[in-house]
Amino acid sequence: HGHFEQPITASAFIKSPNPAFASPVATLSFVVYAIFAYAGMESLGGMIDNIEEPEKTFPRGLLISSLLIAVAYSFMILLWGISVNWKDVLSGDSVNLGNITYVMMQHLGIYLGHSLGLSASVSNLIGNIFIRFVGLGMFLAYVGSFFILIYSPIKSFILGSKHLWPEKMTKLNKHGIPEFAMWMQALLVCILIFLISFGGGQAKSFYTILTDMSNVSTSFPYLFLVGAFPVFKKKGFKQPFIAYKNHTWTKIVTYICFLIILFGIIFTCVDPFIQGDWVTGFWTVIGPIFFGSLALGIYTRATKKNNN
Repeated sequence: HGHFEQPITASAFIKSPNPAFASPVATLSFVVYAIFAYAGMESLGGMIDNIEEPEKTFPRGLLISSLLIAVAYSFMILLWGISVNWKDVLSGDSVNLGNITYVMMQHLGIYLGHSLGLSASVSNLIGNIFIRFVGLGMFLAYVGSFFILIYSPIKSFILGSKHLWPEKMTKLNKHGIPEFAMWMQALLVCILIFLISFGGGQAKSFYTILTDMSNVSTSFPYLFLVGAFPVFKKKGFKQPFIAYKNHTWTKIVTYICFLIILFGIIFTCVDPFIQGDWVTGFWTVIGPIFFGSLALGIYTRATKKNNN
């Protein structure tokens, strides 16, 4: 007692105890995990029309929430070292990206019980209570985020590019929702999960593949968003508020962000092949290729149709 289970050392801040991220390539590939963890608030842009005084409240809320999330996220990761040691608790084959939160919370409860001098049975009970608590908390959090991530992006994409889609895809139901497009989105996601989950391998491999696919596919659109930013700035569109007023500074920030995201995606795709994990590498790469090809096909078809 009285010490961190995961010792705090200078090297601990720059070197992961997870051997999967021991190499420089693997470390740089973790950028997509960071993007997935911290990004996503831009999805609220599709709902900005429902915010009062968006020119004031939206940028202020974005800055405050970004700062709070970054500090809280980093601090909570540091605090996990109090009760959990990577080698002793998290390095086993039974721990994967799908259950790691529950394993850590259960161990935290057990560790708390032991620290208070409670019996093993009571400590295990506390651990089980912690599992239920975090399960409920994650359920509520995921339900809220899924509502936004399922609806807001597809609303922006579909309604913002009606000329590219069949009329059925852009048709709104009585609630103002592109219902058919959302059903197609759900069906496609279910098919991908089905193909991966029944492709063999252990649960740990399955969650790694699913996470890498999600992270890469989520990070890839940011390349276009970041790359297009200085172009839109140069065109001088009328905007209610401006954060980057200097064009040179805008370019510098854009280039830095673009390169970080680009190399993060590249290293995430390359690292499994370097490690000899061809299955994970294939599914990680196939996501952006498939959806990129699909988007190109839809755009090309719609362009030809409109030109005719």
